[in-house]
Amino acid sequence: MMEQSLKIVKLLLALTAGLWAFEHKYTIENTNFTLLATPYPTEEKHFYNYNRLRLDHTLKEENWYINLIGDINNYYGKHYLESNEYLFFRTLKADTPFDIETDTHNYGEGELFGRIHRFNIGYSDERQHLVFGLQKITMGVGRIWTPTDLFNPRNPLALEPDQIYGAYALSYSYAPNQTTEIMGVISQRSNNSYKYASRAKTHILTADIALDLLNSDDAQMIAYELEGDFFDTGIEWRSEGGYFKDKTLSKTFYQGILGIDYGFKNGATAILEWLHSSKTYTALEIQETQNSTLANNRFASSDYLGSSLSYDFTLMLQGSIGMIFNLEDHSLFSSPLLTYSIDDETTLSLGAMLYGGSSTSEFGEFDHRYYLRLKKTF
Repeated sequence: MMEQSLKIVKLLLALTAGLWAFEHKYTIENTNFTLLATPYPTEEKHFYNYNRLRLDHTLKEENWYINLIGDINNYYGKHYLESNEYLFFRTLKADTPFDIETDTHNYGEGELFGRIHRFNIGYSDERQHLVFGLQKITMGVGRIWTPTDLFNPRNPLALEPDQIYGAYALSYSYAPNQTTEIMGVISQRSNNSYKYASRAKTHILTADIALDLLNSDDAQMIAYELEGDFFDTGIEWRSEGGYFKDKTLSKTFYQGILGIDYGFKNGATAILEWLHSSKTYTALEIQETQNSTLANNRFASSDYLGSSLSYDFTLMLQGSIGMIFNLEDHSLFSSPLLTYSIDDETTLSLGAMLYGGSSTSEFGEFDHRYYLRLKKTF
C-alpha cells in the first residue's frame, strides 16, 4: 500500500513539474451578505445569509497563463431556501456543455455547493490575445445595459450585476495597430451546439466604432458600438445596438442604448443611459426563456432610463446609487449603496434594492430588500 502511494505521488510530481516554472499568484476573497427580504410568496420579512468564498489562482510564464477562479457558495435561511425565488434561481444554469457546479449539500437550514467561475488558458502579447476555456467575452460599451453582449451580459437588477457565468469558448483577437482590433469567438453551448461571433473595432475621427456579428441556433445579431468624447468637454458618450433575430420566440427587433458619463471635479461620477427595444415580451415569455442566448435582451417595456451617481466622501467612505425607470408604466428600481473601507483588504457595505410603482407595474410588484455586505481579501 505504501509503495503504491509513493508511485502515485511520484506520478503527480512528474505531471505537475512543469507548472513549478510558472509564476503563481493567489487571491482569496470572501463576500458575505446578510439580507432582509420578503421571499415571494411569504408575506413576512425574513433574514437570510449568502456567503461566497472565492479562490483566484493564476499561473504565468512569459506570454502564457492559466487562470482558475472557483467559488464555494453557501445559502442559509429556511424561508429563503423554500421560496419560489430561490427555487427559480437554482434552475438557471450556465450555457456550457458541462456542469460547472457540484452537487448541493443540504444541512439543516442551509445548503452549500461549489462552482467553477472561470478556468482558461491563454496567450497574450502586444498584438495577439488567445484564450481557451471558461472565460468572459468582452463586447459592448454600455455601463448599465450591454445589448450586444450575448455571451456574458450583466444584469443591472441583480444583487451582484457583474457576477455572471463564463462562456466555454475559444477567442482570438488581433490588433494590427493601437486603434484597431479584430476578434473572433467560437463557443460551445449546453446543448452541444455552437455560438459564433466576430467583432471589428477601429478609431475614426473622434470616436471608436465597432461592428459585431453573432449567430447561434436560437439567435442572430448584427450590431454596432460607438464611443467617444463630446467635443473635448470631458463628457464621454457611447451607443450600442443592432438588429436581433429571436429564433426561440420568432421575433425580430431592434435594440440599442445611448448613454453619457461625466466625472465632476469634486470626485462625483454620473452616468445616464437610455435603452430602447422595438419589441416587448410578456412576463411568462421572459421567465420561460432564461437559459437562452437572448435572455437579457427581452424586456417588458420598450423604453427605460437608467442612471448612476457615485461619490467618495472620504478616502474610506464611498457612496453610490443606481436607478432604472420604466418610461411606460412609470415604475422605478433603485439600489443605494454605502461602503466603508475598514482597511486595504476589508470593506463593509450597507445597501438596498428598492422598488416603486403600482402593483401591476414591472417593478411595483416586488418588495424592498436590504443587506449588509462584508468583503475580505486575503
